[in-house]
Amino acid sequence: MQGITAPADVEIKQAVDRWAQYTPPGTLQQFDGDALPHTGFAPDNVLIAGGRARLIDWAWPTRGAAWIDPGALALRLMEAGHPVGAAIEFADRFPSWCDAAPEALAAFGTATASLWREIAEQDEALWKRALAKQATALARALDTSP
Repeated sequence: MQGITAPADVEIKQAVDRWAQYTPPGTLQQFDGDALPHTGFAPDNVLIAGGRARLIDWAWPTRGAAWIDPGALALRLMEAGHPVGAAIEFADRFPSWCDAAPEALAAFGTATASLWREIAEQDEALWKRALAKQATALARALDTSP
């Protein structure tokens, strides 16, 4: 999906709008792009059959940078029990992720941690609290500050 461009004639939320309140100052423009990230890799949104994976339930489709999806997938790999290093190593398989500026990935980590922290505060379901902790671990691993 990394090469799929978001259709121009369909109203889709912009990544810069979706993450605006969560990104560190001066980093929001890094999320901009014309790709079509799915962003919702919950376990029941990926159907695997016959050796193929299909993405369903496009509740959070986004127009933005292609590297957003490998980051979102890394978080869900962590949710499935993979260590943060292994999840980032998996994301490294995607050219968009590898080509992204380290500051962009760090901003994604910070924004994702803030988003999931807010979600967990609004609904204290155990899995949401766990995902918020994993998002914080991902943010720490992606942090490029000295």
